[in-house]
Amino acid sequence: MTAVVGFDRKIKLEWLDAFADRVAQDQDPAKLRTYLHESLAADHPADTARGKTVTVLMRIWSHVPEEHIQIREQAFELLRSINSKDRVWLHWGMCLIAYPLFNDMASSIGRILKLQDDVTWGQLHRRLVDGWGERTTVKKAVPRLVSSMVDWQVLEATDARGHFVAAPQRATRSKRLQVWLLAAAHVGQGKQLVEANELLTLPCLFPFKLTVGKADLRNSKDFELHRQGLDMDMV
Repeated sequence: MTAVVGFDRKIKLEWLDAFADRVAQDQDPAKLRTYLHESLAADHPADTARGKTVTVLMRIWSHVPEEHIQIREQAFELLRSINSKDRVWLHWGMCLIAYPLFNDMASSIGRILKLQDDVTWGQLHRRLVDGWGERTTVKKAVPRLVSSMVDWQVLEATDARGHFVAAPQRATRSKRLQVWLLAAAHVGQGKQLVEANELLTLPCLFPFKLTVGKADLRNSKDFELHRQGLDMDMV
């Protein structure tokens, strides 16, 4: 089966913030769709464009598979306790879970930025084509995903068209939030087992400064660590 691209719209951070609050209060899909259509009418007067944006937002915070409900419930708890500037950690984690394309894009950006100072639309398109094929939807998704990340202030546009640099990494004092993001990233990887050091340095987490380590993973009820060999911990 061909994987669905899905995330092919520019999504503003303010929409994610407002919608997450709304879903935390009421999970009725019909009411949520009505709320989004009303909220986005000014930005997207055309029904078709607005409907596509609504679909992306619904999949991130509302249409969550049963096996991921618990991690979303944890996100709702964190919403009530963290600073507003830290909310992007939660949105990022939910996007990694909801959209494999977002995960692949974030991972590609993270890998490229480890090698050079900037990243371009062309580089990202070529990398995604390797895994997703030469599809029109992928070509359209690349600039819209990058534009979303610029709006979320994890990437910054440069004077050169189509060239972007990393914004300063976001830090948080909340170890609980950091561990939650690692749990979401683990789910997004689609693997039952991940080496602990690999999890702590996943390229898809490039916007965030992680200060937690293996000890924090061991102390979390969301992870189980198993020693393999002399010095390898599997999560």
